[in-house]
Amino acid sequence: MKRFVANDYASTALILMALTLITFSTGLFSRVDNLLFDIGQKLHHQPAPDDVVIVGIDEASLKVLGRWPWPRETHAKLLQRLHEEGAAAIGLDIIFSEPDSTSNNHNADAILAAAIKQANNVVLPVMLESTRLNGQVIETLPLSEYASNAADLGRVHAVLDDDGIARSIYLYEGVGAPVWQHFAQAILNVAQHQPSKNNFALSNQADATVNVSPSNLSLVRRDQRRISFLGASSHFLTISYAQVLAGEYTKGLFQNKIVLVGATASGLGDTFSTSVSSAQQLMPGVEYHANVLQSIRTNHLIKTVNSPITILVLVCFALLPLFWLPKLSALLGLVSSLVYFVALGFCAALLPQMLDIWLPPAATLFSILLAYPVWSWRKLEAAQRYLDDELNHLKHSLTNSPTQPADVSYDHFDARIAQVRAAGEQLRYLQDNRKETLAFISHDLRAPLARALQLLEQNPAVKQQLAAPIGQALQMAEDFLQTSRAEMLDNTSFKELDFAGLVHQSTDDAYEAATQKHIKLQRDIVDNVWVNGNFGLLQRALLNLILNAVKFSPQHAVISIQLSIENQQAIFSVTDYGPGISVEDQGKLFKRFSRASSSNTGTGSAVTEGAGLGLYFVTIVAEKHHGSVSVQSEVGKQTCFSLSMPIVS
Repeated sequence: MKRFVANDYASTALILMALTLITFSTGLFSRVDNLLFDIGQKLHHQPAPDDVVIVGIDEASLKVLGRWPWPRETHAKLLQRLHEEGAAAIGLDIIFSEPDSTSNNHNADAILAAAIKQANNVVLPVMLESTRLNGQVIETLPLSEYASNAADLGRVHAVLDDDGIARSIYLYEGVGAPVWQHFAQAILNVAQHQPSKNNFALSNQADATVNVSPSNLSLVRRDQRRISFLGASSHFLTISYAQVLAGEYTKGLFQNKIVLVGATASGLGDTFSTSVSSAQQLMPGVEYHANVLQSIRTNHLIKTVNSPITILVLVCFALLPLFWLPKLSALLGLVSSLVYFVALGFCAALLPQMLDIWLPPAATLFSILLAYPVWSWRKLEAAQRYLDDELNHLKHSLTNSPTQPADVSYDHFDARIAQVRAAGEQLRYLQDNRKETLAFISHDLRAPLARALQLLEQNPAVKQQLAAPIGQALQMAEDFLQTSRAEMLDNTSFKELDFAGLVHQSTDDAYEAATQKHIKLQRDIVDNVWVNGNFGLLQRALLNLILNAVKFSPQHAVISIQLSIENQQAIFSVTDYGPGISVEDQGKLFKRFSRASSSNTGTGSAVTEGAGLGLYFVTIVAEKHHGSVSVQSEVGKQTCFSLSMPIVS
């Protein structure tokens, strides 16, 4: 059976490990991972920072300023206004890759370039785009006169997952080499007076760490991070573009603030479905960049744990149910597994907010969900094998049954159920036979022996020769009968008994035998000790222990009989100073049909008289009463038998 248990553990562990590894490596439940990440993001709501303001190109501005695109002079006026208000950095999320074609003023581009130069804190975007589906990716930069006057440049790009939701960015991207920093990083550089993190030196060197392709035309990315969103769309302080031009805002609104300018009107610019937005309320690109900026500034960009560590952690969590499933019932095992499944998913969702790391849990959750069925299957297989072995054993052992299993070979489980039913009928049949045997011993065997003893009393001539063997036979029959009754004892019939009174009565019953050997029975019995039990069997067990002490004690000896209470247990002990019992014999005393050897009895026979059921009977009675019996003995010194039972409070 231990081999079955070990096999169940090992096979279940291997199956769960394989499920976890296969699920993780194939990304089968990547959408579940993303869903849990999104749940954690929606549960983690933080206030927007006071020093970030979005100037939105919204529907109201389009009504006031006309259709998009607007003349470059309009943008120049906005920059001048923000510069005068003391903005710390201005992120202009508008692509100026071609000359102005909307204004009649041929100097419109120069006017905007001058405004950019004057402000000296304007960040312009670089766009990575493809000319066609699956076509070559190109870098679209602002006009050179704008780029040369900008405080910094950054790449505007969001990473869309398989479900079309933007959750992450790459810190560095570029065609051929990851030279471009993110747009939000560029704005933060200007606001904090830090140098640009664009690394154009990478495009001129062959660095294996950036995976530059031989054609030098592929999009190369580095350092992917997930975004810790502060809230849903419209979470940041936003003011209309037209309101800023008209001066309709509180004085000092932009003082030392980071200002992001971009489209918020529907259909005008990039909008993203994010972890915290719904399909009905997409997040404008400019607000997406504001969330990225805040994550970078507070060091809350979320890093995905590398694969080896992730696999190790996921496997460990997947195997945890094996610590409690073997110890719990089927229902508790199922409930605990479901609770563990929900708790682990909830913790995984909150992990990015607590530690700024992401560990995709779907592979482990899938294994945990299957842990209970897999373990149940393995245990059912083990139980089936064990049941088959036992049924085969019963089939060969119980041969006298009047009941035979039905032929249900089409269903193996029905066949086993039928065999168990037949085995149950056989056991009941044997139980009835046992009762008949006990009745035979109780009446048909004991009665003639008792009658024979009575007749011997009337014939003194043969009494001396036959009285001893007949009496011994009668005692053996009585011992066997009482032992069988003890083995079939039903504790539902127990009653509260005065255990101290029971000890006194058993001692009194042994008085005649002790007097014949001039043995003194010394009592030390506490009063008011109550137990639940069967009066007749308990009284006989106590008497057996006392009579054993009388039997093996020398003439004129003293036997100590004690009853005490320790740790809610009634402790009955009998101590004699007879020959003692060797350590080898002590291990056999409480077994069926075992008897002490002659070296320990002081008799000349090979073994002591009797059937060897006395102490076995005491053991059965003690166990039926949720107690125990023990012996402590030294050869040539003393022997102490103790019986302990739980008391009734």
